[in-house]
Amino acid sequence: MEKLLRGSGAGLLATLAMSTVMAASRFVPFFRTPPPLEITANLQRRLGIHHEVPEPAFHASWVIAHFAYGAICGALYAFLRPKLSQPLVLVGLGYGGLVWAVSYLGVVPALRLYPWPDQDNWARRATMIVAHAVFGLTLAYAERQANPDRFVASFPANRAPIDG
Repeated sequence: MEKLLRGSGAGLLATLAMSTVMAASRFVPFFRTPPPLEITANLQRRLGIHHEVPEPAFHASWVIAHFAYGAICGALYAFLRPKLSQPLVLVGLGYGGLVWAVSYLGVVPALRLYPWPDQDNWARRATMIVAHAVFGLTLAYAERQANPDRFVASFPANRAPIDG
């Protein structure tokens, strides 16, 4: 349970960092609508509830969905990380790329909630790849900082920590 909470918290922090990149991209020409907003709008249309959801509730729903997805990805990362032996930077970039690929090359276009990458705007596609790299790096470092095992591993068994 601790690992799940640690990963979820790191995922929330990583989603905040990623969202900062997405917010800054509003100044990039041709970025258009942020993908989480478009995905949520398409899902609500598919469910036939888009006319029933007031504007403030709609905005809250896509933000909550975005952060929930980040927390779930963070929890999954916390379980996978012990099995990965590569340097933290590579693990973070790889995991961020994996989340992007599973989401944008698989799940959301297959569900017809978002266009396939070759049908999407180039600026939005590039921004989302960068945002997922930021997500992965932030997630890897945040989860590591929250992991109590990192303190134990930093002191060899035959050497006591120096009291200061």
